[in-house]
Amino acid sequence: MSKRYEELEKLVGELMTDLRKFYDDGNKAAGTRARKALLMLKNWSHEVRKEISALRASGEAQKEAKGEAKSKSASKPAAKKAPPKKK
Repeated sequence: MSKRYEELEKLVGELMTDLRKFYDDGNKAAGTRARKALLMLKNWSHEVRKEISALRASGEAQKEAKGEAKSKSASKPAAKKAPPKKK
């Protein structure tokens, strides 16, 4: 986790520098760099989301294999739909 956190801090730090230069000083090149940094942050976020999903799925698979996981549908019955109203 600390590796991912350090990556995030680095990306945000670079972004903040360029955003300040763009908005405060009107530096157009900094705006281009900020847009690039935002895209990198978006891609990084997508990677982390996939990693989290994979870790979560593998954790659930391990629990199911051990018989510890309870299915959500078994703990709560499904709600029944009301019949349509007659006119």
